[in-house]
Amino acid sequence: MRAEDLLQTHTLWHRDTVHLRLAGELDLATVPLLQAAAANAMNTHPRRLDLDLTDLTFCDTTGLRALHQLTHQARTAHIHLRLTGTHPRLHRTLTQQHTPPTPHTPTTLRY
Repeated sequence: MRAEDLLQTHTLWHRDTVHLRLAGELDLATVPLLQAAAANAMNTHPRRLDLDLTDLTFCDTTGLRALHQLTHQARTAHIHLRLTGTHPRLHRTLTQQHTPPTPHTPTTLRY
């Protein structure tokens, strides 16, 4: 199965905002698709990047790292990144302080 079959990215530009929607699974195989779509979006120098995760069905630790890297890249480029449609479990994982993993820390999130 191809990465494009597992994750679709949809980008819409509106004035100074780019809306990037992910649908499917974010993991080792599909992170490059997110990185490419985000790079294309940020190369247009928007003021804001809205990343819609409503249709994200799975995210592993590679996907989480990619989301954290995207946050850093947006901050460095002075682009306001806004995550929308995050599943409550993913939201909690993304907003936790950086703590060492424990046996109870999920490494994959399936919705």
